[in-house]
Amino acid sequence: MKNSLLTAVLMVLFTGAFAQPGVLDQTFGVGGKVMTYVGRMSNGFYFPNALVAQPDGKIILGGGSANDSTVFTRPLIIRYNTNGSLDTTFGIGGSIVYQALYEGEINSIVLQPDGKILATGYGWDSSSVSFVIRLKGNGKYDSTFGINGVKIIIPKTNLPFDYYNNIFIRPNNSIFLGGIAYDSTNRINYRLLQFNPNGTPDNTFGVNGEMIINALDSFSQYISEMQILKSGKIIARFKDITPSNYKNGVIRFNVNGSVDSSFGVNGKASVSSGIRTSYLHGINVDSNGNIFLLGNLTDSIKTTNFTLVCFDSSGSLKSNFGINGKLSLPYSCDFKTDAKYKFRPDGKIYLITRKETADSLLGWGSRSDFALLLYNKNGTIDDSFGRRGIIITDFDNNEVEYPTDFLIQPDGKIIAVGLSTNVNDYKGNFVLARYESNARIYYNSLIASTFLDKNGNGIKDTNEPLFSKGNLVSLKAWIDTIRSIFYADKISVDLDTGTYVTRFIPYSPAYNVVPASHVTSNSTYFHDDSVSFAVQPVPGQRDVAINLISLNAARPGFYLRYQLVYSNQGTDTVSNGVIKLLKSNKLTYQSSTVAPNSIVGDTLIWNFADLKPLQDSSIFLDFYVKAPPIVNSGDSIQSMAIITTNKPDLTPADDTSRVKQIATSAYDPNDKTENHGGKITTVQVTNGDYLQYTIRFQNTGNDTAFNVYIRDTLDNKLDWNTMQILTASHSYQMTMTDGNKCLFTLRNVNLVDSTTNEPASHGYIVYKVKPKPTVVLGDTIKNTAAIYFDYNLPVLTNTETTLVINEVLPLRLLSFTAKKENKTNLLNWTTTNEINVDHFDIERSRNGREFSRIGSVKAGQSNYYYTDNSPLTTANYYRLKMMDKDGKYEYSPIRLLTINNSQLPITIYPNPARDKVTVTHPAANTAAQLQLTDMTGRILRRTKVAAEVVQATMNIKGLPAGKYNLTWSNGIVSHTQPLVIE
Repeated sequence: MKNSLLTAVLMVLFTGAFAQPGVLDQTFGVGGKVMTYVGRMSNGFYFPNALVAQPDGKIILGGGSANDSTVFTRPLIIRYNTNGSLDTTFGIGGSIVYQALYEGEINSIVLQPDGKILATGYGWDSSSVSFVIRLKGNGKYDSTFGINGVKIIIPKTNLPFDYYNNIFIRPNNSIFLGGIAYDSTNRINYRLLQFNPNGTPDNTFGVNGEMIINALDSFSQYISEMQILKSGKIIARFKDITPSNYKNGVIRFNVNGSVDSSFGVNGKASVSSGIRTSYLHGINVDSNGNIFLLGNLTDSIKTTNFTLVCFDSSGSLKSNFGINGKLSLPYSCDFKTDAKYKFRPDGKIYLITRKETADSLLGWGSRSDFALLLYNKNGTIDDSFGRRGIIITDFDNNEVEYPTDFLIQPDGKIIAVGLSTNVNDYKGNFVLARYESNARIYYNSLIASTFLDKNGNGIKDTNEPLFSKGNLVSLKAWIDTIRSIFYADKISVDLDTGTYVTRFIPYSPAYNVVPASHVTSNSTYFHDDSVSFAVQPVPGQRDVAINLISLNAARPGFYLRYQLVYSNQGTDTVSNGVIKLLKSNKLTYQSSTVAPNSIVGDTLIWNFADLKPLQDSSIFLDFYVKAPPIVNSGDSIQSMAIITTNKPDLTPADDTSRVKQIATSAYDPNDKTENHGGKITTVQVTNGDYLQYTIRFQNTGNDTAFNVYIRDTLDNKLDWNTMQILTASHSYQMTMTDGNKCLFTLRNVNLVDSTTNEPASHGYIVYKVKPKPTVVLGDTIKNTAAIYFDYNLPVLTNTETTLVINEVLPLRLLSFTAKKENKTNLLNWTTTNEINVDHFDIERSRNGREFSRIGSVKAGQSNYYYTDNSPLTTANYYRLKMMDKDGKYEYSPIRLLTINNSQLPITIYPNPARDKVTVTHPAANTAAQLQLTDMTGRILRRTKVAAEVVQATMNIKGLPAGKYNLTWSNGIVSHTQPLVIE
């Protein structure tokens, strides 16, 4: 047999593409990459199927090589030095080409303890054959094995085709060969062979060293990988595509080759998917005998995740691994499902796959690159590796690059191999890349921290907390701006070469920052810098703020949740203050996490005390959106929150917050809304009003989303310097680049899918930003967000559009009161900003629902009154209909007066109570509701009370002893009394 080198085919090409700093091993090839040309392959693609590393660090690849003129592929073995160059001491010029067969390739390689190399493959001559080659350490054929170093395996008459890609060395130095054999009916069988060290059949195994087993159903597709366990037993992967019985799993054989019936079910452990295109591959076995397989258990078009499946040593799915033995590994949909994986010594999981980069093309028509990922033990992406857990490697532009295998060196470095080919000329290269063990993509790093410098000494003392209410901005003039908003104590900012100026900008002017700025300048990469900003309070500054946020769409007949966020952004404690929520009369109040101190008509009032500097507090409120015909799709629902204190405020503009929503009958759970309801006036822009955006997201998939990423590009009509994050459902980090490209990163949120737990599948982020003062009448401000659940394709929100209009500010009602005067009722109200207002209609109702007009007052002054000389003998509900000259109108909050005792507080008997309690209200002329809450505002019991019922009973049996609040409410007025349960 000839052992010659196709010198025109085989050569090493060093790639010249720019190497990613900190990722590729610069001592390997050029920039960490090597390409070896292996010929034209117009009759097929032949990969480097086999990869092993010798103890001395040299690398052996096995696959196929083609002559440019004949294009027939020959089995090929190549050896590289540790630096990626060809090992010229091996074979001829670094390679062995087996030329006895006119077409074929190497499938698997294993090293013997004495350093000899065993390789198996297949090819064609006069018939289809498989073979085993044994080479000496220098690449010469070992004449003591088979015939001149080669053992030919001829298929049996009734087995026209064999395929082997598993070769192992047994502890007694026997050689085990495993694969598949098709019979004359195209049925797949296992064929297991065992040879003595010289290549003769091992008669202690099966019959004359051979076992042929039909272990699967007649439609079984293929069996490929195998592993030998410590016990000497053999496991093999299989895929069964019997109709309606699609299974993936492993089968276990005894040492003698027979099926091990004690494993799984009749020797097999499997999972079903119901989808023919599902697959599992890549057998790994840990020290406890647990068996792992990787793949896709759903249709490849619908899949969102790789799945790692674990069977225990008995063949059962391991219940404490992932979810019922299945661990989801997130990836982007443009990552192909072909993948190899390995466990790191610390339990983390490396995975390599192919990332397509031409979205409009499919399969081999697309450009693709290597994608190496690292997962934590729980299946989440390890963000410390590469860039957010992923390294993309491109060997040559406009090439299809397909990774086939990788290994982890003893020093922790990773060697990945694969094929690179251009589909236009079918010229192929074997490619190798070596990655650093702690690979991380970065340029120059700036680590920034901020703290509240209470004593002004510029040093973080032990009693001084972190300061997160602000923005970190790194600016490279005219080129790059990186802006971060964060909760953590430190943030790492990746900077390019050049000079950057970094500043920390607090949200409130009540704080100064030292130093005012920090300069980072580097002409090369791999430099680290750090800065600590001392945020120093200016004494005696009062600065409170409030924000009203709608957390879901307003749907007639459904519930609506608000979040009321109030904070002390100043530098002194606010001893007392008042929060008022003027809710829309289209909403019925249900409950809140902090019970109001009082409710008067549509106004909910809370008193607060001792609000510390930088303290944030939230109140969550639930409302019922009134059903049609009272509220219909397209109606405007407006509410307003106001915070006041007993001292002047530093920034009074943020003491009021409004929400304007348009009622809708349906909505997308992944959406973006803005609080102005689509319009902002030029006056509001001049006054510095913020646009308040809410991005809502929901995991509507079928598995947990470990990380959520939201990309949001701000309209260029917005002033990004004014952006502030108000609240979020989960911890996050926000980075902005190029002045307006925002990335919100929510790591390890473990957002469950909506089918598992619908309420817990939601999330949101709320921020505010001012329009630029240069916007003019008729401008539109548009924003769309893209939401990524792990590495899936983005879910795009609606485009939220805000129009700049010239409409004057609406009338503002400062106060509206009702009181008794002898036998009449006196109404008083005051207003401001009365432009375009024509008159006020006074409307009255006996039940708070049906109103009729009883009078009118002309507009034109700021203080008004109206006397109802003939009030109703029971309840009197009043509201103002504020009419504009163009026919538009708004309703005021509702006020209630009664002639009888309806405003007296409720009575509770007994109190303390044990099993039940009776509640009496003096005038129950409308339907009402009893609601029992604990001291945190959590609702424990609800009881409906029909109209005209003045006494109702609530069952409290089973509740623990303690203090509670019991509230009677008819949606207009509300009374709360404390209740003690014994």
